[in-house]
Amino acid sequence: MFGIKKKGSEQKLTFKLSSADLKTEFDKKVKQQQDSSNLKGYRKGKAPQDVIEQLYGEQITGQVIYEAMTNTFYKKVSEDKISVVGQPALNPKSMDISKDVSFEAIFEVYPEFSLKKFSSIKYKRPISSISEEDVDETIKKMQKRFGNLEKIEEASSKGKFSKIDFEGYMDGELFEGGASKDYLIEIGSNNMIPGFEDGIIGMKEGDEKEININFPDDYHAEDLKGKPVMFKIKVNEVLDTNLPELNKEFFEKVGIEVETIEDFKKDLEDKLQKDLDVTLKRKIKERVFDALETLNPIEIPAAMVSAEADNLRKAAAQQMGMDVSKITDADLPLENFNENATKRVRLGVILNKIIEDKQMKSQDEMVKELIEERASGFKDPEQYKNWIYSSEEQLKNMESLALEEQVTEFLINEAKAEDENLNFEEVMTMS
Repeated sequence: MFGIKKKGSEQKLTFKLSSADLKTEFDKKVKQQQDSSNLKGYRKGKAPQDVIEQLYGEQITGQVIYEAMTNTFYKKVSEDKISVVGQPALNPKSMDISKDVSFEAIFEVYPEFSLKKFSSIKYKRPISSISEEDVDETIKKMQKRFGNLEKIEEASSKGKFSKIDFEGYMDGELFEGGASKDYLIEIGSNNMIPGFEDGIIGMKEGDEKEININFPDDYHAEDLKGKPVMFKIKVNEVLDTNLPELNKEFFEKVGIEVETIEDFKKDLEDKLQKDLDVTLKRKIKERVFDALETLNPIEIPAAMVSAEADNLRKAAAQQMGMDVSKITDADLPLENFNENATKRVRLGVILNKIIEDKQMKSQDEMVKELIEERASGFKDPEQYKNWIYSSEEQLKNMESLALEEQVTEFLINEAKAEDENLNFEEVMTMS
């Protein structure tokens, strides 16, 4: 080795392979090929060496050089304790073993860095609580889900449904996908583009109207982004939900086995509080981690990003019911996952650095608490716990998660938080 060049996570080493060593290995492989040869016109293993070299010399030379490069490279990084990420690119300057062969090894290394002071981490800490109005609103949504739509002789308004015919025109022409008959829409659901549902408010059965609105700038269809359109709308029916009574039958339908409305509300409030606590904890963790990652913008090796992007793509394909073994860039471009993969890998590297620097170890008590917490969400908690403890892989996953919780707790204690008061709905819908 006579040179080294370093740029970020990528490094380059230059080596020289001895011609004598390469020739010795070449002759050895030629002899092995000769001994196993079964060429036409010669007895098995008796083909002349020059014939073997003529037929297989180029192939054997390539094999000898590649093996020598690989062995030389990994010996060097092992001796120097270099943390190589992914496979190196080994580039020989020539394939002529009658002379010494120089080659370059281009590779990426695990990032080395120092963390910024944890007291520099600043984040907004969401704070919320369950109100009586939150419980009542949740009950109303549950009643709507199990209610029946009935035609009413009223004007369309928020919370009610309208069955409409509509046609959408752009530049005076009906655009593709812009028309429908007897389309059922809940006013105020925001399922349509901004302005569409508001335009229906006040309309009664048989009313017709034209509204002028714009498609959002981030609309999914490229040819409609930000474009002004005119919709012709006719209301065929106005409907409202006939809400079911709050009785034992309804309570059982929604999975809460109680007798009275008071008990139902108390049980529901407890469930909402648990959901809120879990969501707040998750959001605080996300915000602290985001602030930590932003504070430490370390360069991440492309090999690590590529591997994580591939994992994310496979996970996405599975969720979409696709065959993971057959996905291509045409189906799901790998580059679409690079940004998220970079963020996840960078965060993982930073968290590992904290664990190493602080010499954190997985605590049995925290692992047990985490398993108990997870088990409480299952119908048969004991069955879940038995499954975890009977699987070494699952138990190790829990230990890793418990270790991550330790890091999270440490960071929260060190970081500076600014309280952000939010209502229940804001917390549960925040991105």
